[in-house]
Amino acid sequence: MASVNPPIPQSFPIKPLHIAGIAIILIAVLYGAFGFQNGFRSYTQSVDEAINATRSVQLAGFLGSTGEYDQVGRFTFMLQDENGKLLKIISNEPRPANFEHAISIVAIGRYDGTEQAFMAEKLLVKCPSKYQELQQQS
Repeated sequence: MASVNPPIPQSFPIKPLHIAGIAIILIAVLYGAFGFQNGFRSYTQSVDEAINATRSVQLAGFLGSTGEYDQVGRFTFMLQDENGKLLKIISNEPRPANFEHAISIVAIGRYDGTEQAFMAEKLLVKCPSKYQELQQQS
């Protein structure tokens, strides 16, 4: 009796162009994953958490001072967290509109130990609604 050998499957030849294409796809996926991860910023209302954070955060708080420009031309002010702790905020952006009327402020950035301040990339100011003002007058 003759033994029947199963047919040997034909392999797909991998060319250098295929390897380069696969490598480009993998690099794009990894780059997208890290970019997506860095896009998320944790949100905190505690100065201590913002100081100890290892990456950029959103720090929410209340206006602790009216703000001023320093010698370098950066806008600085004090932000007070929910526990009453103050932290100096430094922003390269100009003073936001209606800053003095702010109910709350969110500073997006990270703490810099050499400046002993929170370096804000962006400031978000929440002002009272015109509807809230109408209700309080009634």
